[in-house]
Amino acid sequence: MPITIKEKDAVNKKHIFHYFKIVSLLSLCIFTFSFLLSGCAQMEPDTIHHLKIQVRNLNKKVINLSQNSTDSEQALHQTQVNVANQGAKIASIKSNLSSLYGKYEIISHDMKLLQTEFRNYRILVNKELIKLLKKEKFKSSAISKQKITSKITPKIAIVKVKPAHKISVKQLALRKELKEYGSAKSYYKKGSYKKALALFKKYLNKYPQSQKSGDANYYKSVSNFKLKNYPVSILEFHKFTRLYPKNKHVAMAIYLQGIGFSKLSDPSDAIILFKQVIAEYGSSKAAALAKSALEKLAKQ
Repeated sequence: MPITIKEKDAVNKKHIFHYFKIVSLLSLCIFTFSFLLSGCAQMEPDTIHHLKIQVRNLNKKVINLSQNSTDSEQALHQTQVNVANQGAKIASIKSNLSSLYGKYEIISHDMKLLQTEFRNYRILVNKELIKLLKKEKFKSSAISKQKITSKITPKIAIVKVKPAHKISVKQLALRKELKEYGSAKSYYKKGSYKKALALFKKYLNKYPQSQKSGDANYYKSVSNFKLKNYPVSILEFHKFTRLYPKNKHVAMAIYLQGIGFSKLSDPSDAIILFKQVIAEYGSSKAAALAKSALEKLAKQ
């Protein structure tokens, strides 16, 4: 423990007192010798012998006091060394604290920059989603017009074309559509996500309102996710869940959207999506995966 100022003063006073005692005893010895020399002729032998014994005793006391003084000096020196060591340790601790504070300031600054970047990213994502939704509304209106036209055309064609021929054309078109969808999905199952992505895009452009369009949109989004195109996959999963809310892949799409957010930014958005999957699709495989993902985030 560090030596206080009071303890230092006490040691110094004790040291001075010892020296004072030594000086006093030396003065007494000189005085005694002077007295003996002046009156040795008149003193008796017993008295002189007695005085000699006292002188020897005084010499012993002087030696003891000198030894005590040396011990006190050594103790004082050791105390000063301890104080210096404690001071060095305190200086080292202050230096470490200063270094830690500097690191904290750097990390705090970096966190603020990341938060700003994430806010900007959210704004960008929202803008892209709005653009996609507007495009989808425009496509839906165009497709609905095509449906109206296709409903009118068959009425005119019924007179000119035989029913049997009309059914065979539909069957051929359906077979062709399913073949193209099957080809894209086969590449997806093989793990050839780049080729699958290209084929699913082609399929959706050609058959936007087919019965398989929902699944095709999902597999296209997953292909982008597997290719680590996380921003694109997040937007596509969002679009998919809005356009096909009853599709069997919705729960997994929300879960993968959360994984995409966790790969790109602060996990707060991912946590919201994981909790949504658990709340709305509690018995699904996606919900089990979401629970596991939440547990991993909690440990980080």
